Amino acid sequence: MKVWYNPIKKLFLKSKERLSDLKRRCPFILLPMIGITFASGCQGDGTVLLKIKVEETEGLERSLEYITIDLPRLKLSQKDYQLYAYPGNSNAKIPVQIIGSKHDNKGNQEVHGVLPISIGGHETKEYFIKAEPGRDSKTETDFNVKGSHLDLIVENKHYTASLKEYIGHEQQKLGSGHLGNLTLKEFDDVVLARKNPNLKIHWAPNFSKEDLSYKTMAHLNSPDSVFVSTKGPFYFSLFRRGRIEGYEKILLQGKYRFYAGLPYFIFESEILFTEGDSLNLLRNDEMTMDSLFTHLAFPKAGGTPIHLPLYDESTMTYLDENPIPDDAPWLFFYNKYKSYAFGSIRLHYDNKNIHGDDSPTDNKHTKITASANNGRYWNRRLIHSKNTFVPKGSKYTEKNAYILFKIDEKDPARTIKYFYERLKNPVMVRYMD
Repeated sequence: MKVWYNPIKKLFLKSKERLSDLKRRCPFILLPMIGITFASGCQGDGTVLLKIKVEETEGLERSLEYITIDLPRLKLSQKDYQLYAYPGNSNAKIPVQIIGSKHDNKGNQEVHGVLPISIGGHETKEYFIKAEPGRDSKTETDFNVKGSHLDLIVENKHYTASLKEYIGHEQQKLGSGHLGNLTLKEFDDVVLARKNPNLKIHWAPNFSKEDLSYKTMAHLNSPDSVFVSTKGPFYFSLFRRGRIEGYEKILLQGKYRFYAGLPYFIFESEILFTEGDSLNLLRNDEMTMDSLFTHLAFPKAGGTPIHLPLYDESTMTYLDENPIPDDAPWLFFYNKYKSYAFGSIRLHYDNKNIHGDDSPTDNKHTKITASANNGRYWNRRLIHSKNTFVPKGSKYTEKNAYILFKIDEKDPARTIKYFYERLKNPVMVRYMD
């Protein structure tokens, strides 16, 4: 989502009696796209807290997309009031999920909210944001988060994602808060997982030294680690930051973002060296699974997809001689016979240090690796195998959308290209006087 400068005026609210009257006059109907309940016939009533314009500038229609908005913090009790967005050309209202707050550059406290939209190519829509009594009213979606602390299950109509902790052999502890397995609900509940009890499918970033065992972000169990989560009907996020025993010179942080109704989730991470250290392996964007797929696809330099069989010896030989670039825009595994696919859309990738110079790398590329139990996985190699000194201030950041989908028989990459275009070209949000 692109955001323009926000010249928000002071927040004025009318009387509680008027807002109560507005609520009584609004019958509820259903938005079938993701099961949102919202009210009709109310657009002209109440006091507008904020007016925004959403512009689609790329000619790409969006049946479901989420935008984040900033507005002055409500003066009223948040227990009693709910934010709603009224589309300017419709007699409907859409709940706004509050996801946090912070101080702007003038010291004023702002509320952050997220809401779903649909918009056509080159279309502009206006929304009026209002507050109404009834904070306890429930918004029905396909989204559910179960569990406590970091030991969680996140579910929508497309997948069930387990972030739960488990103990592997030799009592090796893999912390909660990192993806252990993923169930594909639209494909007979196929589970992307590893048979090895010491492995999660996603635990990047990860690294090793010559004299220490290999460690991952799933080993982030130090008592001074930080975590912050946000739950609601549309959006769940989980942020973690901390250090791993033996690698205390590296400060790790990562954030998951899950959404109602969408076939992908997002993970972004930062690897920051607060002191210089030497590594012989540093990698990110890693997804590792047992034998569930038949093929790999990724785009050539000109954009044309390459499709390779995952279990042919010639594929590994070809990739050794022609490695996938570290900045390839997307890649995915798919099962040609069962039609399911799982892949990575690379939204952001940057290896600049805190001074704006390049952080050290060694033979950086995207690697496809054969693993135990006939498994396969992809990973972005930043330091491949050579012992490399990484000075203080070095930093490696990235943001990826992990997507599951049904392949098209004629063009298996059709869906991932569709979402790549839209995720790389978000809608424009303008704040109006």
